[in-house]
Amino acid sequence: MKSFVLAALLLSCGVPLLAQDIPYSGRPRYSEGRLSLTPMLGLAKYNGEFSDEQVGELFGFQATYTLNRYLRVGLQVEKGMLYYNRRWRRNTRTAYEIQFGNDPLLNQVERSTEFAAFSGLLMLDLIPAEYLNPYLLAGVGKLWYTPEDYVSRVTRYFPATPEQETWVFPAGLGIDVMIGRRIAFNTEIRANLTMTGGLDAFASDYVRDTYAEETGVGRNRNAAQTANDFYFSLSFGVKVLLFPDPDIDGDGLTNQEEAERDTNPYDADTDGDGLTDWYEAEVLGTDPQRKDSDSDGLTDYEEVIKYGTDPLDPDSDGDGINDAEEIIRYHTNPLKADTDGDGLPDGLELRLGTNPNRVDTDGDGIVDGDEYYKYGTNPLLPDSDGDGIPDYDEVFIHGTDPNAKDSDKDGLTDYEEIFVFGTNPLNPDTDGDGLTDYEELRIIGTDPLNPDTDGDGINDKDDLCPRLPETRNGFMDEDGCPDVIIR
Repeated sequence: MKSFVLAALLLSCGVPLLAQDIPYSGRPRYSEGRLSLTPMLGLAKYNGEFSDEQVGELFGFQATYTLNRYLRVGLQVEKGMLYYNRRWRRNTRTAYEIQFGNDPLLNQVERSTEFAAFSGLLMLDLIPAEYLNPYLLAGVGKLWYTPEDYVSRVTRYFPATPEQETWVFPAGLGIDVMIGRRIAFNTEIRANLTMTGGLDAFASDYVRDTYAEETGVGRNRNAAQTANDFYFSLSFGVKVLLFPDPDIDGDGLTNQEEAERDTNPYDADTDGDGLTDWYEAEVLGTDPQRKDSDSDGLTDYEEVIKYGTDPLDPDSDGDGINDAEEIIRYHTNPLKADTDGDGLPDGLELRLGTNPNRVDTDGDGIVDGDEYYKYGTNPLLPDSDGDGIPDYDEVFIHGTDPNAKDSDKDGLTDYEEIFVFGTNPLNPDTDGDGLTDYEELRIIGTDPLNPDTDGDGINDKDDLCPRLPETRNGFMDEDGCPDVIIR
């Protein structure tokens, strides 16, 4: 038993320490080979009614096939010897003496059982992408065993042939230590449950039952029941990997290329963004380790597949707004610098406060782009100069300046001239009489639409009495004022 424990300590401590000193070029992130072949040698220890510290030799061979990143199936054959001291114990004394006799000289003798097993295995790799890969194993198989006491026929009851067979269920823990892409050190420790208590030629229940039938003597109900025999095995081997799969995850990049790029060779989409590593690396030029290569708030998949934007440019249309903000916040088109087609880029509209999804933000009839670039009006106000006339009317109907309340600078607002007085807002002297419309309306009180308000033939500018007609009597008929004749 001491040697068995020592071997187990070597398994858990010595082998990994040794592996750290082995030079290796490149990272063995995967085992390059779906098929592995492993010759093994090791130790086997019997566990039954005669359990003790003796261990025997073991030879074997194992072949496994990788199904996916974590699972493997395998076949294993092994052949070995189990050693034990045959001796009677108090709780099995009667059955022991029936089977082997009560000669004191035969109560402490060394015995052995030769065995061979063939098993199918299922293995679960725990860390398959590193230097050290521990794994769990379980399986089922057939065990052929030949106890020495059956061969020598020293037992009272023995089968027709010394060679026996039964089911065996191996389970245990193994470790692969990669020393290259195609080779590894392997160790396994297994517990093998058999479906027989006769691995040591002493199935005590069978002995008691058979003896009772022969002699008619009842069984001792207090006698210990026969338990199925175990044997433990510890093996060491060199695993050779064959038939490499150059692209384990099937993403189009070889395992070596993935190792160089530091992507995951077991996952076709390392960053989980919905695009394969190959498509990102070779077609798009995006980073297969980052979901959002340009850090704009949209995953590469969303940009390429859903929206058609550039996953390498946070602002695909160059309008000054990143793609995610356009889609999520402003609902503008990240592929058009000017979503509404009004002549203003979306980014500029946001700075101005206009609506990038509306051609005419203030609803005055002039598109925002024309207001900003062409007319210099305020695209947020339908009446930029506040004169009471919408910008559209000033530009397209009246021809007045939408940025000036008094286009002709005559002192009257455009609104007053057009809607109150009917004068020309583009001409400070509508009737051309030499007086501005303001002077006629606000100072003199004459008609700005009539150059001769009083109709006396003298223009208002030259008429000293522009609102009173001249008296034509031959006396000062040119001053424009009526004459008063005193007699």
